[in-house]
Amino acid sequence: SAVSEPFDVCGPLPTGVTVLEASAGTGKTWTIAALAARYVAEGTPLHELLLVTFTRMATGELRDRVRERLVSAEQALDRVLAGEAPADDPLIRLLAGEDVERRHANLAKALADFDAATVATIHGFCQEVLGGLGIAADVEGELMEDVTDLREEVVDDLYLRRFLRDDRPAISRDDAGRVARIAVENPVAPIEPGEDATGLPGMRRRLAKAVRDELAVRKKRAGILTYDDLLTELDEVLRGERGVEVARRLRARWKVVLVDEFQDTDPVQWSIMRQAFDHEDGTLVLIGDPKQAIYSFRGADVY
Repeated sequence: SAVSEPFDVCGPLPTGVTVLEASAGTGKTWTIAALAARYVAEGTPLHELLLVTFTRMATGELRDRVRERLVSAEQALDRVLAGEAPADDPLIRLLAGEDVERRHANLAKALADFDAATVATIHGFCQEVLGGLGIAADVEGELMEDVTDLREEVVDDLYLRRFLRDDRPAISRDDAGRVARIAVENPVAPIEPGEDATGLPGMRRRLAKAVRDELAVRKKRAGILTYDDLLTELDEVLRGERGVEVARRLRARWKVVLVDEFQDTDPVQWSIMRQAFDHEDGTLVLIGDPKQAIYSFRGADVY
């Protein structure tokens, strides 16, 4: 069972799967950067460290903060090696306790190779894995953030096909658009009620499924990929016959994985992280604030 206790950034480095619950204002980003600096100082090469967050803006900020922390730690240990007392910083005092030359060398090497650091959004991570690692997946196409126009075109066509000669359609065009938007924005959510549903609920169910199916056909025809497609594609690869081998390759590439804003993961994102990095030989640290989960209003059990 899970054990909840205060986290000490200067305590033993996390191994296995660790969840850090960090509310706003508790120094979450400071902790992530400090952890990254500790892993690097203790011998994890920077290219084996993966930091994942959820927006491009947050990715840029996290990358800057991690680099700043590596710089300050390397400079502080350089001064210690020159004979100065350690700075009044818990992380520096810890790193200056022993093996200072080795830790300083590890930090200096990481700064020289900082471009090798992988700090990415979850979607950027999926795109890199599917493309850069040569996984055989159907991921060719132009990445498009918003497919609203294409979705609306699909709804128009399906709606006209079904209700063209109906003076009093059972579903309004606005209602059809709302059903379609929900079905597309939640692509892996099961559609309820079941296939045997009748009446208006059954009609809405058939519409939702038809929109998903037709949109997939048209995206493929147009050579379009969405961010959700990247997630579902990698999830399917990890679940498939090559999944064990792909996960092994990911674990060989990234030994330590830090996931920021973990409360905003959806079930597919967590499935990917769990299958790829939840294993006895690796380290997966999940940092977030369940109270601020974007899914909590939907009744999700974020805890």
